[in-house]
Order: sequence, then structure tokens, then C-alpha cells
Amino acid sequence: MQAEQAGNLSTVVSAAPPSEADALPGIRLCIIATIGKSIQILYAGRLEYFISNGFEVTVVCASSALDEAIRARGVRLHTVPLTRAITPWTDLRAVFRLYRILRSGRFDVVEVTTPKAALLGALAARLARCPRLIHMLQGLHYQGKRGLLGWILRTSTRIPCRLSSVTLAVSPSVREEACRDGIADPARIRVLGHGSGNGVDLERFSPERRPSGAAVRETYGIAPDAVVIGFVGRMTRDKGIDELAAAFRALSAEFPKAVLMLVGDYEHRDQPADSTVDFLSTCTTVKHVGWQTDVVSFMAAMDIVVLPTYREGLGNVLLEAAAMAIPTVTTDATGARDSIVGGVTGLRVGVGNVLELREALASLVRDAALRKTMGRAGRQWVSEHFEQRHVWQLQVEEYRRFARQR
Repeated sequence: MQAEQAGNLSTVVSAAPPSEADALPGIRLCIIATIGKSIQILYAGRLEYFISNGFEVTVVCASSALDEAIRARGVRLHTVPLTRAITPWTDLRAVFRLYRILRSGRFDVVEVTTPKAALLGALAARLARCPRLIHMLQGLHYQGKRGLLGWILRTSTRIPCRLSSVTLAVSPSVREEACRDGIADPARIRVLGHGSGNGVDLERFSPERRPSGAAVRETYGIAPDAVVIGFVGRMTRDKGIDELAAAFRALSAEFPKAVLMLVGDYEHRDQPADSTVDFLSTCTTVKHVGWQTDVVSFMAAMDIVVLPTYREGLGNVLLEAAAMAIPTVTTDATGARDSIVGGVTGLRVGVGNVLELREALASLVRDAALRKTMGRAGRQWVSEHFEQRHVWQLQVEEYRRFARQR
């Protein structure tokens, strides 16, 4: 485990012990994200922690039904017409609106995150002459995209990296790939600790929650002795749903008691093949439960969590599963490979390799002792490196140092 992490030490910033002398009271922090859902999911608990550590937090995102819920977290909210799609006229209006907010706010630190907000927010911050701009790089969305769209996504990722004072990558492999692709300057992109934008809530994702999975199994008619392979996330091609369906089809012939539980929904864009959808909707040992607002009880019903993804920023669901002492199977894709210790907390396979995926799942299905050993190791690893308050404290100390810089 230590050997696997050693290669990333040169790109990692270690935690510094908190010091009252380092505190800079009343630091004005502005966080710009595209949609309110990102604020509520990617920043769960984080805003409150910054506020409790002396930050005055302002959030800027598109208006939605979540506006009041965001304000209730103790932050000032500005809404701007930000969209996830390419909308030139609306985007121009958003840049102007962002510029006015940043000029009047006189923020000590501005953070931009999620692709569209990072691009437009960085442009507006440069126009407003904001002295300290942090780009939270959540992933490399251009990977796997070709042609004009690939160029647009690559360019829109490069611009905020170049305009920001510093880019904080959420995983070592995101930093590595961004530098290799010429997206970011190696001297101006860092990883705090072992990565993650928001850490893992170890109380919520805990082995003690595993008994709650029994009720889920009973609801969906899953036998107590069945081995449940679980997937949690968007059911799209780039999450490896096609490969997962093919691997499970072959696996179920050898292990008829194996069950595949899918927590998530298809999306209009990047849908899997029709044959995949047909198989997953008709196979009696596949349980598609749809999207769930609270996934903990469903993960508690799983014996293995799998994410055969093509790319990630950091595989949060893999870390959450490990925190619940569930072994994981994923690919060696960007971001995913940082979410697992291969052979210790779970198993890694090649991207798009159905045979390797099937064999990795089979080895865990047939070996309950191995599942238990890997699950225990996963809980320990996540507790040591990704505990939520540890991740937040790294960020608070970094932002305090940054705010002091001229």
C-alpha cells in the first residue's frame, strides 16, 4: 500500500497543524459553481466548516429550487444565468454579472469550480482584477472526447488553469494528466493531502450502517445468501455500464446467486447501447432501484461496489464504499486509480476490459474472506487519508496562507 502511494509524494501537499497565529479573521471567500446541486452535493458540510473557521462565504451559481436551502447554510447567495451547455449569449451575460459581483465584493479569495463556472468565473475574476483566484479542478472532462467538442472542452479546461493563481486538483492522477496534456503549469497545480474536494463523512458511511441493508434486500426480494454487486452513479457509457452489463451476463452463468444492484438513472446524453438497456431491464438478477437521495442503506445491502469508469476526478463512491468496509472494483482510469489501493482495498482492471472486469468480480464473489479483508483495509485507508474534517482543515490552512499573500 505504501509503495503504491509513494509515486505521488512529489505532487502532494501535507497537512500543517492548525495555528491560531495563522488565522486571518473575516476572510471573504467567494465560491463560484455552475448549479446549486453542485453546491449541495460537492460542498456538503464544507461551507459550514469554513464559516466556523472565520470565513465569510459567498456562493455564486445559477438560480434553482435549492436557493433557499443554500442560503440556510449561512452563506450569501448571488444567482447568475450559468448553464452547463454552450450558450454564447447567456455566457456573455453571465461573465458581465460575475464581473460586477466580484468587483463589488472585494473578496480576499475567489474559488471557481465545475467546468462552465470555472471558465466564466476565471475570465470574470481576471477582468475584475481579483488578486487571489483558486481553481478547484474536479476532473478532466475533455478526456475521451474528439474533434471540435474535444478541442472546446480541452481549451475551456486550460483557460481557468492558466488564469488562476493556483489550481487544486482533486486527485494526483488528475494533476498528472493535466500536466502531461499541457492543460496546467506543473508549478501552479497542487494536490492537498491525498486529494478529494470534500472528503468522506466517516459517520454516515460506516460499517455500523451495514445492518440497514437487510431491509433493502428484503424489499427487492434479494436472498440473504446472495452476493450483491452494486453500482452507484450515472448510468452512462463513460461510467462503464456497457462493460458492466457484459461482465455480469457472463458472471451470472457461473454464479446464479449473484445479484447486480444499480442505484442511478440513465441520462439523455451518453446513453449505453440498446442491448445493454434491454439486458439490464429484463434480467431477473438485476435490480435497478433508480436514483436515491440517500444511498447509504442501498450501499449497506452490497457486498461489492463496482465502478468501471472511463474517467473520474476522484471516485467518491469508491471511497464511500471503502469507508463502509465494502471492497471495490474499478478501472485504472484517471481519478479512479487514486480511489483504491490495488490488491489491498479492492481490484483494478483495464478501462473497457470486460474479461478483466468479469474475473475481478468473480474472485470477490467466490471469496467471502477476501471481501472481508479488503473491506477492513479500505475502512482504515479512507480513515487515514480522506476523513472529511482532515480534508477541510487542509483547505482552510491553504486558503489562509493564500489570503495572506500579496
